[in-house]
Amino acid sequence: MTAEFILGPYFFEEDNEGALKTVTVNGQRYHHLLLSYVLPKLRELPEEVQSAMIFQQDGAPPHIFTPVKNLLREFFGDRIISRHFPNLWPPRSPDLNPLDYWLWGYLGQRVFQRGPKSILQLKDAIREEISALISDQLRDAVESFSGRVAAVIENDGAHIEHLR
Repeated sequence: MTAEFILGPYFFEEDNEGALKTVTVNGQRYHHLLLSYVLPKLRELPEEVQSAMIFQQDGAPPHIFTPVKNLLREFFGDRIISRHFPNLWPPRSPDLNPLDYWLWGYLGQRVFQRGPKSILQLKDAIREEISALISDQLRDAVESFSGRVAAVIENDGAHIEHLR
């Protein structure tokens, strides 16, 4: 997610005898997502946009898998906010991640209002709701980040869930 667009959605699935099966995210699968989906899409952006991007992730084990860290360093250099990188990040910081403090709740509300009856309907609803997002919504979510960081600092590092 950026202030301009969302890449995705991306569902972690693998072929299981001709049918797609949802799988758990691990380091290899996350690396594959970055290598085959995220980074190719980002490489399509103008160089000045790429060079200004900062990549943020939490410290989940797949995010700190050595091949993942190497791949991210190769693309983003030192513009990475994550555990095991120079710009340290708390491993569980939902108050400081636009996906956590805005997108998942917003999508959940919108998608489940539709009452999907199957995984296929659920995935379709997620795709449709993401494509219906307008740039002002994304920009507002990302731009609230700085204020949220200040609030966490003012709150001595405690959660600020009340700011949702």
